[in-house]
Amino acid sequence: MRRFFCIFMCLSTVSMASSLSITNGDFENQSDSPYSYDIAYWYDYGGPDVERTTGPFFLNHPSTINGTKVANMGSRANENPDGGNHAYVYQSIGMYDGYPLVVDVELDWGLASGKAQGMMGVGVQILESDGTFEPGEWDGAAHDIYGFIKTDQKPDNPVTLIGQGSVLRYAPKTTVFHESFQIDLSSATIGKELFLRFNNIHGGGTVLPLIQVDNITLSPAYVVNRSPADGAIYVATERTSSENDLVFYVVDDTIIEVDVLFGPVNDPNLSSEPVYKIVEGMPVTPGLNTVTLETELTEDLRWDTEYFWKVLAYESDGMGGRSLKYTGLITSFKTIQKGPFLFGVTPAVAGVWPGENAVFTVPSYVKTDTFQWYKEGNPNPLVEGAKYVGVDSDSLTVLNVQPADEGTYYCVGTEAATGLTAVTLSPGVLFIKELKAHYPFETTYTAAGNLYTPDIKGGKDMQLMGGASVVVSAADPNTLFGGYLALRNPRGVTHTQYAVIPDASVAHYPDITISFWVKPTLLDLDFERNARVFDFGQDAENYFYLTLLRNTNEAFCEMVLDGDGRDTTAVGDIGYGTKWIYVVFTIAEELDEEGDLTTMGKIYINGQYGGEDGLYHPSELSKPLNYIGKAINETDSPPNFNGLIDELKIFNYAKTPEQIAKEYMAVRTDVDFICDMDSYDLETWDFNGNCRVDLPDFVEIAEKWLQNYLVYFD
Repeated sequence: MRRFFCIFMCLSTVSMASSLSITNGDFENQSDSPYSYDIAYWYDYGGPDVERTTGPFFLNHPSTINGTKVANMGSRANENPDGGNHAYVYQSIGMYDGYPLVVDVELDWGLASGKAQGMMGVGVQILESDGTFEPGEWDGAAHDIYGFIKTDQKPDNPVTLIGQGSVLRYAPKTTVFHESFQIDLSSATIGKELFLRFNNIHGGGTVLPLIQVDNITLSPAYVVNRSPADGAIYVATERTSSENDLVFYVVDDTIIEVDVLFGPVNDPNLSSEPVYKIVEGMPVTPGLNTVTLETELTEDLRWDTEYFWKVLAYESDGMGGRSLKYTGLITSFKTIQKGPFLFGVTPAVAGVWPGENAVFTVPSYVKTDTFQWYKEGNPNPLVEGAKYVGVDSDSLTVLNVQPADEGTYYCVGTEAATGLTAVTLSPGVLFIKELKAHYPFETTYTAAGNLYTPDIKGGKDMQLMGGASVVVSAADPNTLFGGYLALRNPRGVTHTQYAVIPDASVAHYPDITISFWVKPTLLDLDFERNARVFDFGQDAENYFYLTLLRNTNEAFCEMVLDGDGRDTTAVGDIGYGTKWIYVVFTIAEELDEEGDLTTMGKIYINGQYGGEDGLYHPSELSKPLNYIGKAINETDSPPNFNGLIDELKIFNYAKTPEQIAKEYMAVRTDVDFICDMDSYDLETWDFNGNCRVDLPDFVEIAEKWLQNYLVYFD
């Protein structure tokens, strides 16, 4: 785990080698004995006359936090995160020559093996001596440099605190924390000696902070993250908030450009997804530089999310390119919502049968003391009574749903202390499940010179194009229900026949069922394979269609949203040119095998489930065209469909496998049953494939009864 601390005062631009350094920062420069009272090159609270577990001591033991030599900080607790005079170590890091202005101090720490878990941490300080302070260890009086800090009350004390930082966190066993402290040295005096000091921190309670420290490093900082400050809390949910601009200070004048990484992840290298390189190759100058999220980030910031960012600084490689000089520390900030916040209404879409009740809820509300439900189109709040229950709660019930109740419902929350209000992030849509369009293809009419066949349910009539016709003849051997749509597009002629539904909303539902009877005409395989039975969409990047593939006996559906394609395939008896087949296509949300909510497309052939896969909601395709027998996307030159179509129906919900099977058998009375393969879970026991576990299956099981193939070692 990693956290960034910055104690920043003022900066100027300078570039030179640092004279500051740490000796034995990894504690490997010491004997291989199991432990020692003294830590080489460090002054500490301890010595030969002090019980070693009280103060810090060197430890070389297999039970250290990382299996290497460490400094064990002892059990004497410092409850003051800024110092304390018990478990500490310090050493001189050299004479300050004015550079660097900011240093990165990093270390690993964790709980000693087998010790009690609890709140604990570590503090770091850089202090300056006027030259009169004499460092030392315990000799009857602790020579802790922190105790000699120059203050207003003690102006003659020889030590001044230059900068400090600390961290306190719950420390479980086996966890090693990697901390980064960025400390400003701009107040240090050139020519004075600087000391680096560490101490443990006790978080309260009865658990003693017996922690271990290792791998302490000191390095100059070339870039300092200024804003947002690390761990800052910002009232902001959009990237357009100026307080979320990323501001950093370039310390070194050899830095020519930077990359800035940004994302809602927390790992030492910002390497996990999602990470955005929001700026690459940004020219910089010494001083303050700003990255504006409003122009650089491709998506809005999310509420209640911790974001992390860091700067990669580059210098010239002398050959016209760049060379990475500095990988900056990670800074984090968290977005919160000012006042109340209401997540989206659940469910987002509720379909019920007429007379049923519908329930909408507002989950996971924040800072919300009171609620009030509304229906779009009527600004007045809903009133408790015979139609609505729970209008002032987080759960609304609409009773006895009728067509007039269809619409969009939302909730407004109020925070009592401030009077601030918030509307639900997204509303809930209520609709009645029903047949929305029905084309029986039994009549036509002419309007404004165009030929139409009516939608007898919703009035979204279909226009016949290029010679397409409706054939109505009881004597016609192709007749199934009294009439059908004929699309004659044989090989060797120009394809002109298709139909279009001008009303863009005819298939614009979150969930949908499209059912039809179809009799495709036998054609050359390569010629027919891409012909669309229907194709609804907007352009070459947004559409969904269904086609029949004779060579594989498949019905194939593909849906493309913003160029991203998804498809599903169903296997069944297509029977090209010989008989009518019943095809049903549904889309609805359901739980997948992993328990995640997925928009699933399913295809049924002749009443039986054929296949499924994840698709999109049709309502995600904006302002669709609606073609029957013709492709929206003609870039691959698919032919128009050649064959007959009848009883095209569109529903605003996904039908169940049982409903689809019964509709097929109502026409095909010679079919005794349909196996519900969508719900079928008997494959393990149904050996004869008759869609039931019966006596022949039991006989198959009994033949293997008590057989085993276990092998034992004699």
